[in-house]
Amino acid sequence: MTRKKTGKPNSVTRSIARGAAARGDGVNGVHENGKDAYKRSRQSTKGNYRIAFTELFEKVTERDLSLKHTYAKDLLSNYLKVPVDMITLKVKRKPQQTLTSVDEVFYVKVGSDIYGKVSIRVQRVLRGNMLIFVFQEKKAALKPPTKSYSRKTGFKKKTSSQISQTKRKSYHSRQGGTN
Repeated sequence: MTRKKTGKPNSVTRSIARGAAARGDGVNGVHENGKDAYKRSRQSTKGNYRIAFTELFEKVTERDLSLKHTYAKDLLSNYLKVPVDMITLKVKRKPQQTLTSVDEVFYVKVGSDIYGKVSIRVQRVLRGNMLIFVFQEKKAALKPPTKSYSRKTGFKKKTSSQISQTKRKSYHSRQGGTN
């Protein structure tokens, strides 16, 4: 005689549902959520950026200005210790022009990972052209400083005799008298 299936779960089916079968066998990739999130965060442009280095070149020629992207890749490859051909610059925003300068901002990609942002500024002044490179590295968010552990003790008011004793003690210590 076989048991008729009812809609009610029994203890065996509940334990199976909570066990290894519920977590998956690796086929559906449920256990790789953290790995996937980390990979996605490396490829995302969102995050905190901190200045890694700045380089300033003065009295540059027009030829140097035309090669600014190549110079930026060279500086980045020296800093990141990565071959130049692996670095790509993805435009973050269009060049912004002011009265004396032109600003360009790029995301620095190595493969599919974003390593940071580089800002290239060309400044044209009377004493010559200046080329400024600022690289901001993508870092983890700054955490606020945590308080050191302290045991919470209940605050109990001093009695009137303790208050007068403290006053007397402080008065005598100021006067240089007895304790």
